Amino acid sequence: MIFSRIFAPSHQSPKPEKRMQAIESLSPDKAQEKTILHELAFNDEDANVSLAALEKLNSFVLWLKMSQIAKQSRVKRAAEKKVNSALLGEEGFSLSRQEKFSFLTETASVELVVQLLPRLLEKDPDLLKDDSLANALIEKVNKPSFTQFVFLDGASEGFKSQLISSQSDVSDLQKLAKKVSDSEILAQITGRINAIKDAAQRPVELKKQLTLVLSKYQALLDKTDVEVVDTKQIELESELTGLFAQLDLLTQAERAEYEEKRTRIAEQVERYVSRIRPAWEEKQQAEQLLNTKALCEQQLTHANKQVSWLYDNRLCEATLADVATVNESVRGVEATLEQLARLGSDGQTEKRINQIKEAVNALNEKLDRFSMQQQYGQKLLIKLQLLEDTAAKIAEVSGKSPDNAQVEESEQSEGDATEKNSVASLKALFDETRNDFKTLSIEIDAIPKELSKRFNAATNSVNAKVREQKSKENEQIKYVRKQISVIDNLIAQGKFRVAISKFAKLQENYVALSDSAQKQVEKRFAKTAEDVSRLEGWQDYLAAPRKPALVEEAQALAATEADNIKMRSEAIKYLRKQWLSLTPTSATSTDENGQEAVLQKQFDDALEKAFEPCREHYAKLDEQRAAARDKRQSIIATVQAMDIDTPEAELVKMFDRAAKQWHSAGQVERELYEQLKQEWKSVSSPIQAKIKTWQSANQAQKRALVLQAQKLASDDDVSGAADDAQLLQSQWKQIGHAGKREESKLWAEFKAANDAVFERLKAERKVQNNAFNALTDTLLNAAGDIDIDSDDAEFNQSVSDIQTQMNDLPKAQRSKVERKLEALEAKRTARVQNAQWQTKIARAKALVSLLQLSMGEGSGDEQDLAELLGKRWASVLGQSDGKANNQHDREWLTVALEVATGMPSPDADAPIRSSVQLQMMTSKLEQGEAATAPEILADWLSHDTVSNAENQQVQRVIAVLDAHPEIVN
Repeated sequence: MIFSRIFAPSHQSPKPEKRMQAIESLSPDKAQEKTILHELAFNDEDANVSLAALEKLNSFVLWLKMSQIAKQSRVKRAAEKKVNSALLGEEGFSLSRQEKFSFLTETASVELVVQLLPRLLEKDPDLLKDDSLANALIEKVNKPSFTQFVFLDGASEGFKSQLISSQSDVSDLQKLAKKVSDSEILAQITGRINAIKDAAQRPVELKKQLTLVLSKYQALLDKTDVEVVDTKQIELESELTGLFAQLDLLTQAERAEYEEKRTRIAEQVERYVSRIRPAWEEKQQAEQLLNTKALCEQQLTHANKQVSWLYDNRLCEATLADVATVNESVRGVEATLEQLARLGSDGQTEKRINQIKEAVNALNEKLDRFSMQQQYGQKLLIKLQLLEDTAAKIAEVSGKSPDNAQVEESEQSEGDATEKNSVASLKALFDETRNDFKTLSIEIDAIPKELSKRFNAATNSVNAKVREQKSKENEQIKYVRKQISVIDNLIAQGKFRVAISKFAKLQENYVALSDSAQKQVEKRFAKTAEDVSRLEGWQDYLAAPRKPALVEEAQALAATEADNIKMRSEAIKYLRKQWLSLTPTSATSTDENGQEAVLQKQFDDALEKAFEPCREHYAKLDEQRAAARDKRQSIIATVQAMDIDTPEAELVKMFDRAAKQWHSAGQVERELYEQLKQEWKSVSSPIQAKIKTWQSANQAQKRALVLQAQKLASDDDVSGAADDAQLLQSQWKQIGHAGKREESKLWAEFKAANDAVFERLKAERKVQNNAFNALTDTLLNAAGDIDIDSDDAEFNQSVSDIQTQMNDLPKAQRSKVERKLEALEAKRTARVQNAQWQTKIARAKALVSLLQLSMGEGSGDEQDLAELLGKRWASVLGQSDGKANNQHDREWLTVALEVATGMPSPDADAPIRSSVQLQMMTSKLEQGEAATAPEILADWLSHDTVSNAENQQVQRVIAVLDAHPEIVN
């Protein structure tokens, strides 16, 4: 023992440095040294030694195995890094696509596949072109996100189509469609989504249609009109025949149910029609009689209207055709009366028939007398025309104004007398003709409304002219009286000159009055004329002392500063007016000595000096007007230079700017302004016309949008109406301005209509959200009431019921219910897993108890323990009769069980452990798999009966079972 320790090989040295040096000298090409390297790689406790041995072996399979079984985290990380590098073609490894295929599909975990695949695609973009690999990875990962990644990053076109066809989840397809840019693939996805929706909807729609049509069929039992029932029955049977051709979409039970309903309802309808047909036919006959009576009444009413029309509207100009038409309407009543008599009637109806016959006879008599009445009517028309001509002449003569005639006074008086005689004779002729008209109208049964209307119009016209002439004369008298009052007031106020000038106008108006009118104001006119005559003598006497005072006022005004130009100008005008009022109308003695001329010059010079500041002010105003004139001419030139073909939106902005400048350009002389205004209108009219046409078109478009928006406010589909309203808003923005006045008005109406739509949408969504929230609370409560310990059928049914109802919920509320269900399923799964784990532990304990009983230890009923263990393991134990064909003894199998489960082995069994590891690795490399722990345990149990010498091995197996009860599964 001592010598063995002294001369032990360096790879078995207790020092890691020695073992590292030994690895450098070992060659993996030699079988024995390769075995040593395997032992060091997988069983050495030092991480550096294990990694050095693996580096020396440089095998992807060994690195892969170590990444799976390594206990030391450093070794495990290094092995995983090596494996990943090898897969990516780094670290000197070159794996074939088939090796990558095997690793990804068989060995790699789901997380590793998801992690490595993007990097593998960077190195080998065509990796996923292998449809079998892509399909295997999708089945292994089994996550929608990974499937989407494979679809978008490397799958072949054919496999994409296959994936689309195999998808049945609309939400996954919709997510995929958002990330696809290829139009063909997008079309396939859209088609698949539509196909899924259509396939799901077709049976539902078919059942809805069948239910609706059968309901309509059933509703025929409430109809009382046999003709309607027969017609509807044929239509509904035809419609049902078309729908029943699609019954393959339904289940056998549903098909049988609908066929039974159709047969039953058809029989019910047939029996119902047979029962009500006799009464219906009797009712139809009664209705025919009633309709004929109503038709007769209607025809009688029409015939009365026609005869009245002939007398009222066509009395004078009716033709033979008109009379024949009216006569035909009366004959129609007679024909209907004959039909009514053939149908038979009761006593009351017979009485009404006799009354109608009497009415028809009366109509016939009126038609017989129509010819004579027409002759009277034509004579009446002649009188009416004469009456209207006379009224027109009266209006023409009365409308002439003697004041406008350019004749001598004598001729004018003579003309007035002639006119008065003419009006009087015409008025007498008019009265005579009117009396003749009234006398002749007595002979006519009913004067046509049109003739009466014309007669009244002519009479009213003449009466109006008489009233007008009287009113005009009264106005003239009133005006003359007013003038007399004004002159009297002026005299009372001392305004003699003004009173004298106004009296001349009064004389003209007084002379123009008629004789009767002059008599009404003669006394007042004579008194005023006398007062004015007396004033003319006093004028010269008053002017002498007043004029020097006005000269002094004018000189004082000239000596003061002109603070207010307007007040200065008004003061000058006032002084001039006062001066003129004192100027005599005729020559006086003052003209002889020249005193009047001296005062006039002094007064003019003083006013001229006083007006100097005003003249300067007005000169500045003239300059401003000239500048305003130039500016307006410049604006006109700018508008004239505008291109009328400019787009309207730009043209209206340009013209608005010019129009604002025009309105703020300042004042110019009135005559010049009118000229510039005409030029402005001339150049701006074409532009304004184009703008107005454009704005009118915009106004029409926006008015149409307002009407559409207002219709949306009453649309039953509020959500669709809101979408349409948003579309209308975008259209509104694309339409140009509709004019200052209409734009704001239309926008207010449009906004109000849109607000109404969105208020309804808001209210509907609030109601809908409340309903969704209530449904969510109900489903959450239902989920909380599910018993997680119930059997699978009951649990799955409860979950399925909730899932069916939550499909109608929005995503947020649906997610809450889904999380609740997921939590229930997770809790149920945990309980199931815990129960399974407890079962495994119980089986393992049963096996341990059986092993202990075989050693004469422990207690328990072997039969009960065997039943708890299960048939498989009980049968394996039953083979422990020494006849099992095992290649290895129980000691080797014990070590192999410890290796397979990662349990440590005694140091004494280290060589056996190395042999076991080597053999298991070789089996893995050659056959693709190694023996599992359950298989090794089965071999161990099926070996010879356990002896006392194997007690230590039994205890080691029991230790494995205690640590890994899942072996006995």
